[in-house]
Amino acid sequence: MATALFDGDGLRDFVAAGEGSPPPVFVGRTEAIADIEATARRAWKPGPTSYGEPKATRILHGAPGAGKSSILAEMEFRSLRAAAPGSPRVLVLSSERLTRDLPSALAAVSAAGGMNRDEWSKRAGRILHRISAVGVFGLSLELERSGAKPPDNLFELAKAMPATTWSAPLIVAIDEAQRLPPGDRTLAASFVQTIHDSTSGLPLTLVLAGLGDTPVRAQEMGLTRGLKLYEVGRLSVEETDQLMRGFCRRFGLRADGSEPFLAELAAGAEGWPRHLHFALQALGEEALAADGDLGRVSWSAAAKRAAESRLRYYRAQQSQEMKDAAPLIAIALGKMGEHSSRFKLKRLLAKLAAEAPDASLPAGMTVDSFYDHLTHRGALQEREDASVHCPIPSFRSFLIEEGKKALGFDPLSARPPESKDPDDSPSPF
Repeated sequence: MATALFDGDGLRDFVAAGEGSPPPVFVGRTEAIADIEATARRAWKPGPTSYGEPKATRILHGAPGAGKSSILAEMEFRSLRAAAPGSPRVLVLSSERLTRDLPSALAAVSAAGGMNRDEWSKRAGRILHRISAVGVFGLSLELERSGAKPPDNLFELAKAMPATTWSAPLIVAIDEAQRLPPGDRTLAASFVQTIHDSTSGLPLTLVLAGLGDTPVRAQEMGLTRGLKLYEVGRLSVEETDQLMRGFCRRFGLRADGSEPFLAELAAGAEGWPRHLHFALQALGEEALAADGDLGRVSWSAAAKRAAESRLRYYRAQQSQEMKDAAPLIAIALGKMGEHSSRFKLKRLLAKLAAEAPDASLPAGMTVDSFYDHLTHRGALQEREDASVHCPIPSFRSFLIEEGKKALGFDPLSARPPESKDPDDSPSPF
């Protein structure tokens, strides 16, 4: 039966927010967050005139839907609630803002660094007041409205506001970092290099969050040493269980007796954060229809709704280029080994495109550009050991099935069915 603490309004807000809402409960990722916060604390050196921790950039990288933005939102939320003197503050900037409007980004850094604890707490209080079941609002716009005059660069900021005047270290986190412009001579590159090398003497720590090629983009921008990578992927079975139970507690849904149904609903998500979010949205809709009573929830309807959301997501991730090259993708995914490297997979794509009549590259794309495209769409992910895989098993299955549909037969079978049309050329795949 429903509990007296059932938060119907909060659950309704969460469901209405849809796919783009941050998770109402945050679990896992403890190692990465703890390391980033510890790094920021090392950059805080009260007394000396030069602060910072050189070569200490952290990179959170993973396929779309892995929860990278949620990690940044959680870090920001924790920084707002931290009361201890010198606790790291977190400022999340978009790659687009940093690229197109560097002065506003510098203004946000200046404002965040120049506030004393009382000012920060007051501003944090206003922002925390706007937090609802759908997550946390970013600080950068709020700080830009503070009226702080932006410096021209971080060196000018250090002259106007020396590190000795700061009251806390600052973590500068850049979301969608794979969209930063390539090259080490841009204004954005100068900004990240200054933080990475700690040449301004300010207590700043850099975090880049983006897709699987973010480490490559960081190196292109001149960050060649001292990068620590965290691959953001699926949650463990234990973390998934924590998420499902935490969701029930958050909205006052009594989970007693419903644990097997919660586990079965979550199983379809394979631990993938975005798909778990679909499952929670589906459960939320069914729980609202049952007035918060999980005993009256239609679990089969929730599972069906979650599966439909996953399929819609996969179709949205499948670009027109991927549709045009569906057979090539299917064959490549079927043939690539567990420890395929970037080089081996590119060589396989080139070989298939050259030799298999049914497996061609999309028009106007090279093997390199197509490989990057598949990475951006979540079909490929590079691990820390440099091996390449499709991070979501069900997405891999979906893409292979799409290849079968395009051809009318299984491209990984020994032989295609015999054609009844004499004009059809047999394929070796």
